[in-house]
Amino acid sequence: MKYIEAKGQKLSRFSLGTVQIGMTYGLGEFKEKPSEDAAFALLDQAMELGVDNLDTANNYGDAEEVIGRWMAKRRADGKTVPWVVTKIGPMKHGSFDILRDDILRQTEGCCKNLGVETLDCLMLHNFSDYEQDADAIRKIFEEMKQQNMYKYSAISAYSYNDYNMIAESGFDATQIPMNVFDWGKIEDGGIEAIAKSGMMMFIRSVFLQGLVFQKPEKLDSRMAFCVPYLQKYLDLCSEFEVSPAVLALSFVLSVPGVTTAVLGCDTPEQASQNCQLFDQTIALSNDQMNKLHDAFHGIDPRVINPGCWYNHT
Repeated sequence: MKYIEAKGQKLSRFSLGTVQIGMTYGLGEFKEKPSEDAAFALLDQAMELGVDNLDTANNYGDAEEVIGRWMAKRRADGKTVPWVVTKIGPMKHGSFDILRDDILRQTEGCCKNLGVETLDCLMLHNFSDYEQDADAIRKIFEEMKQQNMYKYSAISAYSYNDYNMIAESGFDATQIPMNVFDWGKIEDGGIEAIAKSGMMMFIRSVFLQGLVFQKPEKLDSRMAFCVPYLQKYLDLCSEFEVSPAVLALSFVLSVPGVTTAVLGCDTPEQASQNCQLFDQTIALSNDQMNKLHDAFHGIDPRVINPGCWYNHT
């Protein structure tokens, strides 16, 4: 496993997403929520392979509670536990007191669910909450920090949000989407602004809902506009002598300022496979990054918006 140090915290570059262990999520063979024993086996396998941080939320079903019981068991067995990012939101905004009470209530709930007095990293799940009451949220978070309710603060956002506002927030970290096809926030300086702020960057949606794994000739006819870009991507995989999954991960981990990539897993076997992908990643050269940029600069916006894949005229 590969590691990085950011803001004094050593982290594996693979951050394990945990929505799957708390609720029915996604499609396919493993869409059903796993049993607690199966969830524990998945989490144990990830830890044994060197994954030392998890991503969860208070609205991922009972994921926090499952993780809390699992960490209690590991502590009782004398084993180490991971660094955990958890998320709260949406918030109630009627007044400062209403907002404060809601943030405190949700944060206290996270502590209870995870079985900790102090959260490792507390993240706002919705950037819109921050936009609506930025000054109040900063004040409330500072109060909670003084009360030792969390160690690191963070904000989750989408690519259409204001990254400069994130960079100026004073928070310790952010979670944002990034993939090899979408260079918008790199080109407009948003990613650089966050990197210069010193915030940790946790990256999700690395595989663009699995597009990188598809074969051009097998794509649904409604996704024909994706074919030339997918073919360019596969050609570059061949040129760089890496698999599509490894290039997708190598790209995000080669972007300056990126801390970790968040991937979910359904089984211990998939956790092992994902760990192998991280071990196979390479630091892309400037020439390789430029070739990727040249291939996808000015991309058809439908390609990077999965909502358009099957719904267009």
